[in-house]
Amino acid sequence: MATWQDVCELSERLPDARLGEAHEGSPAWYAGRHQFARLRWDEDDRELVQVWTGDLDLGPALAARRDVFPVVHTFQYRVTCWGYLDRIEQRELAELLLDSYGIRGGPRRRQYVDVEQFLSGR
Repeated sequence: MATWQDVCELSERLPDARLGEAHEGSPAWYAGRHQFARLRWDEDDRELVQVWTGDLDLGPALAARRDVFPVVHTFQYRVTCWGYLDRIEQRELAELLLDSYGIRGGPRRRQYVDVEQFLSGR
């Protein structure tokens, strides 16, 4: 089970990542001028994390996991999904954040991430 604090602890380990606010005031992590992780809430105040990916087949891949990822929007070049933090394990959260950081922050930023170290939590 993950929390927004886990998102923050992972995100602060990424080069040039900074905590800011989305347009309506919710916390969001940025790589450059683009958000790569954003805190959202459902109607029951459960925390969700919004992330992005370049995997355009993510919607069908997550179809059986709508209890974890209730929102998946596919656009021409990327996909955004919202996941309930209390249903995401730490490793999966790290994978989601790293992918989103690479898509939104660009390959130059991501090349400076030691993927193995980031995913292992070291």
